[in-house]
Amino acid sequence: MMTTHTVLYVEDDPDSIVLVENAFESLPQVNLVTATTGAEGIKLAQDTVLHLIILDINLPDINGYEILKQLQKLSVAEKVPVIAYTSLPLLQEKQRGMEAGFTDYLLKPMNLKDFVSTIKGHLSIQ
Repeated sequence: MMTTHTVLYVEDDPDSIVLVENAFESLPQVNLVTATTGAEGIKLAQDTVLHLIILDINLPDINGYEILKQLQKLSVAEKVPVIAYTSLPLLQEKQRGMEAGFTDYLLKPMNLKDFVSTIKGHLSIQ
């Protein structure tokens, strides 16, 4: 029997959600759950057994850094890798993200091969 992994994606842009949903179609052993606000994402992270969290940095209600802080307070981030997924490509932005405690940092627009490879690596799947 195949193990199912649950991944939470917190993103307010419908086009980005569709792109990520399409990327996950190549990963049948992964169940993707989406939230369109930071508050909804934090609630889902508390109520769901997750294996990975992908956060957009620029959300309308709470930015990704603040969500990460909340997840760290709840100890969720200790157990679950949290990936920043953003269109902020500056090297210092990536460094800031890693220093804040993100496990990884992916850039938009999506490079499908890199994106799927990173997800597989964090979930330890083929």
